[in-house]
Amino acid sequence: MGGFPLPRIEWGCTHMGPPPSLEALRRSLRIYRALSLLLVVTLLALLVGLRRAMAPEEEPDVEVFDVKARFEAISRERSEAADFSQTYFVSGTATVHMHVMGRGQACPLHIHRKTHEATVIVSGQAAVQQRWGERGAFAERQGTHAPGELIASPPLTGHAWFNRDEERMLGNLVFATPPFDGNLYVTPENPRMLQGSAPFVFQPTEALKAFTAGTEPAHEEPLPALQGRMTSVLLKGTYALEATHQAPALLYVAEGTGTLEAQKSNPLQPGQLWVLRRAVQLRAQSPLALYLFRPPQP
Repeated sequence: MGGFPLPRIEWGCTHMGPPPSLEALRRSLRIYRALSLLLVVTLLALLVGLRRAMAPEEEPDVEVFDVKARFEAISRERSEAADFSQTYFVSGTATVHMHVMGRGQACPLHIHRKTHEATVIVSGQAAVQQRWGERGAFAERQGTHAPGELIASPPLTGHAWFNRDEERMLGNLVFATPPFDGNLYVTPENPRMLQGSAPFVFQPTEALKAFTAGTEPAHEEPLPALQGRMTSVLLKGTYALEATHQAPALLYVAEGTGTLEAQKSNPLQPGQLWVLRRAVQLRAQSPLALYLFRPPQP
């Protein structure tokens, strides 16, 4: 019978050519090593760049905030606001912020459980009520305070603030240590205020008047506020002020004019808040009344 021829099948292994030489393997290994090293270096560079981008910028040696000018800008731009704040300094142990109260606005009676508070009037007239405990009974003081004056309230001492002016806002610069923890509003008979202690008020105009009558070029006096971390500095000459990044100093100009000498000469004028992290020299042109606050170290 006729038919189709069957295909011929050969059994065996496919020929792959001669094995690579040892020198070729070595070249390949060197290439792989170089590529791996390049990849590691690139990844490290990316990680370093990312870390630098995420790290906070180093704080400047000298910062100045014209708190009074900022208050005036807020008064123009947010004239209908009832309540507004701006923060200028924050650390683990202290805060400093400006609290702006609207026209005719009141901040009701409240306490701070742990925070010591000292408030300097920036602009306007502040009516302040304070309540605390003496011999198991309530004591109270009320007063009206002008720009530059300082009102301090220890923890658990009740305080209420009123802007009775229907035409102007009220600006207050608030120093707090430990950091400001908000207001706990209370009634006038809340027993927690019995654990509070007497408040403190400082009037720089009167202090400056007595100081200028004397011969002393500079006078620094600790104030019973902010756990003894705030002092009054009266100046009609020069004054060396020490500060570092680890131990900054905050300086508020209440009255007078002068210069602050750092890397350059800077004008001092009322309403400025200086955050200093280096030594500076203060020089009075007209008698200066300053508040100096040194936050506790962490």
